[in-house]
Amino acid sequence: MLRKSAAALRPLITPTGQAHLPLTAKLINEYVRTHPNKKQPGAGLVASWDESLPSVVESLLSQGLDGVEVLIEYATPGMAGEADVILAGLHPVTKDLSYVVIELKQWRKAEVSPTNPIAVDAGYDKPKLHPVRQVQRYCEYLVQNLAPLYGHRQRIAGAALLHNASSEVASLFALRQSDHGRLFTRDRLDEFQRFLSARLAAGESGSRAADVLCQAQQYEVPSSSEAFSRVGSPHPVFALQKEQEIAFQEVREAVRVSANGARHRKKVIIIQGGPGSGKTAVAVELLRTLRQENHHVVHASGSRSFTNNLRQAAANAAPRGHKGRAERQARKDFRFFQQFGDLEQNSLQVLICDEAHRVRLVSDGRDVKRWVKERGWPQADELIHAAEVPVFLLDDWQSLRPNEVGTVAYLMDRAKELGCDYEVIELPGMFRAEGSAAFREWVTKLLTLKPASVPAWVPDGRIDVRLAESPEEMETFLEKQIREEKLQARMTAGFCWEWKTPTHGELLHEVRIGDWHRPWNAKDGVQIEDVPETSQWATDPRGFGQIGCIYTAQNFEFDWAGVIIGPDLVWRDSRFTVDRSKTHDGKLKPASVSDERVDQLVRHAYHVLLTRARSGIVIYAEDPDTRNALRTLISGTIADNPLRKPPKRKLPPVATPLEKDVAEQLAIEFE
Repeated sequence: MLRKSAAALRPLITPTGQAHLPLTAKLINEYVRTHPNKKQPGAGLVASWDESLPSVVESLLSQGLDGVEVLIEYATPGMAGEADVILAGLHPVTKDLSYVVIELKQWRKAEVSPTNPIAVDAGYDKPKLHPVRQVQRYCEYLVQNLAPLYGHRQRIAGAALLHNASSEVASLFALRQSDHGRLFTRDRLDEFQRFLSARLAAGESGSRAADVLCQAQQYEVPSSSEAFSRVGSPHPVFALQKEQEIAFQEVREAVRVSANGARHRKKVIIIQGGPGSGKTAVAVELLRTLRQENHHVVHASGSRSFTNNLRQAAANAAPRGHKGRAERQARKDFRFFQQFGDLEQNSLQVLICDEAHRVRLVSDGRDVKRWVKERGWPQADELIHAAEVPVFLLDDWQSLRPNEVGTVAYLMDRAKELGCDYEVIELPGMFRAEGSAAFREWVTKLLTLKPASVPAWVPDGRIDVRLAESPEEMETFLEKQIREEKLQARMTAGFCWEWKTPTHGELLHEVRIGDWHRPWNAKDGVQIEDVPETSQWATDPRGFGQIGCIYTAQNFEFDWAGVIIGPDLVWRDSRFTVDRSKTHDGKLKPASVSDERVDQLVRHAYHVLLTRARSGIVIYAEDPDTRNALRTLISGTIADNPLRKPPKRKLPPVATPLEKDVAEQLAIEFE
């Protein structure tokens, strides 16, 4: 980020005959300095700095707003990406803190999609989010997450500036605007300047306002179970960003068309994204919004721990005296993938298949009727058959068992086989690991099946990555985070130790590394005093001290994650190698499961475990050679000083109401 007053930027936007403006040269240097491996900015970003920023600075100077602080490429807390520009100053009337977020677009022409009013064709391969909606959602994100703005949404405004376009983008003005999102073009620069003057006081320094924003305390993002427990709220749980919002509105449009009987072929919507990309946020907002619109919506998953946790969270959120009724309703609202084979076609309006990478080849289990088993339909076909609008959210890197076939390609094939249309939407964003997309990419490279040299982890100032020399060291460090920093932490491990059912009323200490012995989390159905049930291990504070297995940890996240890499994944010949003889996962042991499939699924398991952390991760490898190799890739150790960030607050239990015009946009009607 580069921060200067508008007056200080004046000489930096004056051409000097060089390839770039002096301001752009400074931004390039800052970008290279702060990005891992001295990554260079893309040509589009550099062009934006050269061509778009002068319009903003000149507009400020023309209105006497010389003292306003200009924050360029402001790093968004908690998610990957930067805001193009945030202006910081004082309000001209109230003298309160005042901020303006500006989204810069170099588009020369653009058209709104005929089927989705917030999707725009601007000449790219895929539709882009409408810039007004983009800046609105960004403002909402900051209001939800930063203490100086939470409850003070009047302090922030938003604008999209398309300085190269005029009548060529006329259709973009059809979307309702608000204080959090207005649209300005080349022929409306005078309106843009008046907008700035109405939000920022002339003759006042924006230094204090900028300090408040840059040092702002953050609110914690709700956990998945907490977020799902709030789907009955009239207020958004998440402020969806970019592709998340496009996916959300694509589903709403499909529901609208289906409800009106206007579609002749069913449409299957497939939403793909890696860990932390916001799949949960999309699922929560779909459930919340569609239920408020009186649609019959059901959530389903293939994880017993996840679904049972959501059921419990929903029941716990019920008013006193209504818990029993809430539990019965939760069993209807949150189901398992194998529970839809006996439904009539289109029994549901919308079926949200969360964690769809765990869709099985066929449905099985005690709760699957005999005739359903004998019919032998693929489980994906049962899910598509059951709903007018089937929605699948998945990550191709997270299937865990040989019979789990949920991939984008497979679901596309099933949709085509059933005569359905389909839409695939990618979620590239990152909202976990303090927004460190670099860490997610590094983990993928670390575990890839493709032979390639693995780069060392370069700290990016977002997530804290450390190595432990022993499991005792890991556990002591994580205990300190819980005790002193009041953070949530859990330890997980690869499935490399036996996991038996306890027989004497206490957990067995089966994870054994030297003299350090710890139990796995409780098995499903096991009830022991002072030990959380398996579905509550990730959210019950008593879960620390038990080692979470992959099936219990998947779908959840923690402030700090401790990951034990067992002997099933070892470093040999400059890359990770899987030793299937060391796995204790019974589903991977049969000879009918190929070595290639086992190799893939073990890597998937560690990919999940290594991407559960919100703030920091500690890694320990039992194998000495693997530990040595990781020392060359990860410089952080337990002894290092932690990354210094403002502590996060718990979000107040009830969200502040949206202003009326934004609330109306959240319930936008497709005309």
